[in-house]
Amino acid sequence: MNYSSLNDLIDYLEYGTKLHIGVLFFGSFGNEKLVLPHERQIHKSPLCGVMKETPNGFKRCYYCRNYAVKKALTDKKAFGGLCINGVYEYIRPVLIDDKVVSVIFIGNILPQENKLEKLKWKLRENHDLIRSLESGFSPERCERIGELIESYIRMILELCPNETKNEDFDPLIENLKSYIEANLEYEIDLSMLANIFHYNEKYLGRLFKNKTGFSFSEWVNLRRTERAGEMLLYGKESVISISEKVGFNNVTYFNRVFKKYYGVTPSEYRKKG
Repeated sequence: MNYSSLNDLIDYLEYGTKLHIGVLFFGSFGNEKLVLPHERQIHKSPLCGVMKETPNGFKRCYYCRNYAVKKALTDKKAFGGLCINGVYEYIRPVLIDDKVVSVIFIGNILPQENKLEKLKWKLRENHDLIRSLESGFSPERCERIGELIESYIRMILELCPNETKNEDFDPLIENLKSYIEANLEYEIDLSMLANIFHYNEKYLGRLFKNKTGFSFSEWVNLRRTERAGEMLLYGKESVISISEKVGFNNVTYFNRVFKKYYGVTPSEYRKKG
C-alpha cells in the first residue's frame, strides 16, 4: 500500500528531529488518506527497542502505552508525562461529536534535567541511547504539532469522508486491525474492542468475518503467528520468549497454533529458515 497524505505530513514534522509521532484511529473514522504504516501506530525508537528486549520490559512498555490510550479515551483531553522508562510523551485525543476519532502520540523526547534520574538509571549500561532522544522539545511545541495534526485529520474527514479507491477498504475494519496490530502481546477480546469502538459485539464479529474471511480470534492468532514467524527468522530469542512477546501465555498452545498455520513447529520453522 502507498502511504500518503497524513503519513507525509508526519514525515515532514519529524524531519530534522528525533521525534516519533504516531496516530491510532478508532471506530469507523478514517479513509485511505489517513492510513498509516505499522511503525506509525506503535512506539518505535532505538531506546524502545532496547527496553523491549526482555519479556518483562516488553510487557511494561505496552502496559504503559495501553494505560495512556485508555486515559485518552476516558478523559478525552490532551496530556503529557513520562512513560514507564522516564521518556517524555505527549498524547492528544481527537474528538468529533464527543467521540474519540484518534489518539496522537508525540514521543521519544528527553525529559527536563530535573526528571532525568530515572532514565539515567534505566540506561546505566546504555548511556549512548540518551543521544537518540530529541532534546529541548517543550510541551508547548508538542501541543502545536498535535494541533496541526488534529486540524489535518479533521480537514480530511470533512472533505473526503468516504474517499477510497479500494471497494474492500472499510475504516472500521482497518482501525480494528491497527489496534490488534499494536496490542498483539496482550489478551485481546472482541467485547473489549466493541466497548472501545462503541459497536455491538455480535455485529462487530459478523462484520469482521464478512470483510476479512476470518473470525476475530482467527485473525488475532494469524497475526500473532505471522509476527512470531518474523521473529524466529530474524531474531535469536527463545521460542518461549517469542511466544510471550506475541501474546501467547502458554508455549504449548503457541506451538499448536503455529503448526496449524505453518505446518511445522516454531523450532522446525526456525531451522528451515
